[in-house]
Amino acid sequence: MKKFILLAFFFFALNTAFAQTNNGWGEWQKTSCYSKIEFRLKYDGKNGEQHHWKVQFKNNYNSLISFNYTVTDKVQQYTLTTHRKTLKGGKQSEEADLFTELDDIYILVDKVSMTPYPENFIECE
Repeated sequence: MKKFILLAFFFFALNTAFAQTNNGWGEWQKTSCYSKIEFRLKYDGKNGEQHHWKVQFKNNYNSLISFNYTVTDKVQQYTLTTHRKTLKGGKQSEEADLFTELDDIYILVDKVSMTPYPENFIECE
């Protein structure tokens, strides 16, 4: 019984340490089209009828990029919002707040440019 309690305490401590380290953020995910742009999501709960999400992006290119990101449902039937983001090479963005009616969202990245302007888009990899 002591071994069981000790083992249970160990797993509880391990899970608590992981949650504190990750602070509720999901793992970094590569976008479906651009392997050097990653994002991660954090679900921050429900406020009234709206689900509160946070999103962060990481630029693994060596130079500045700009891109559109769209928040949609998993089947891409409803586009919820589209934003343009500029991010320096090797950096990650500040977290951005998203409010949706859906509890399951998907992030699409497109119109990537190696300039701060929406021009000269690079092809999907």
